[in-house]
Amino acid sequence: TADIARGNLDGAINYRSLDEVGELCQSFEQMRLQLKDAQTLRQRYENNRKELIANISHDLKTPITSIRGYVQGMMEGVARTPDKEQKYMQIIYNNSVEMERLIDELFLFSKLDLKQLDFNFEPVNIEAFLRDCAEEKGYELESNGIQVSYIGSYPSQAPVIADRKRLQRVINNIIINAEQHCDRSKPLSWLEIVLLENETEAIIEIKDNGHGIPAENLPYIFDRLYRGDPARSRQSGGSGLGLSIAKQIIEAHGGRIWAESEENAGTSIFLTLPKVKPETVPETVNEADK
Repeated sequence: TADIARGNLDGAINYRSLDEVGELCQSFEQMRLQLKDAQTLRQRYENNRKELIANISHDLKTPITSIRGYVQGMMEGVARTPDKEQKYMQIIYNNSVEMERLIDELFLFSKLDLKQLDFNFEPVNIEAFLRDCAEEKGYELESNGIQVSYIGSYPSQAPVIADRKRLQRVINNIIINAEQHCDRSKPLSWLEIVLLENETEAIIEIKDNGHGIPAENLPYIFDRLYRGDPARSRQSGGSGLGLSIAKQIIEAHGGRIWAESEENAGTSIFLTLPKVKPETVPETVNEADK
């Protein structure tokens, strides 16, 4: 007990007697093991927190350095023509947007990690929602040579319980991740949003024909700070938080999320959302969503 009080939790408490003293020793041993587990978990969280700060600091330093360099160039008169000045301004703007995105992602992750993020759950027409997502992202990605399409097979037309804003964030994070890892060597890059269902859930699959994920890395892609290829992620602006945020949001919805992938063929991210039970669906929900 003196060792435990000093924080030494490595020494097992051995006992032979089965009387009251033995029961007391058994209780202390169980307490030691529980404290040891808590200590290990706390250390893992602390290491993750340090790694998170280091990664975000690195990611923020890159756009800050770029902004400072181009601002200094403008102050020193390097941008001597309106075209060059406009180019510098565009680069500064793009980097400031990237900084804002990183800070917003870190803030959201922190709120989720502390269970302090509020959700506004409501019945959602998932077919109309996904069609809108595909149309909106299609316009954005078309200029990057990526075709986006929606495929639906959802006979029940049952609404799901979801927070529209948070679900949009999940879809965006998955699509951004797919965009960052698309295979430019292929003649056509594409992304499909597929809607299926089972008896109690809507099943959404977001699939691409990108580089794919090695089998040994697949179990870890939803971990915080995971980067399958750190060098490429740095270049494309990946913070390593996007899929972790998606996982936490989907689990807060009572759903599931997982991935299937084949190298050089593409990746599918699956997520599920619970359907609204028929007796709880407002009569006007479908019309309102449309």
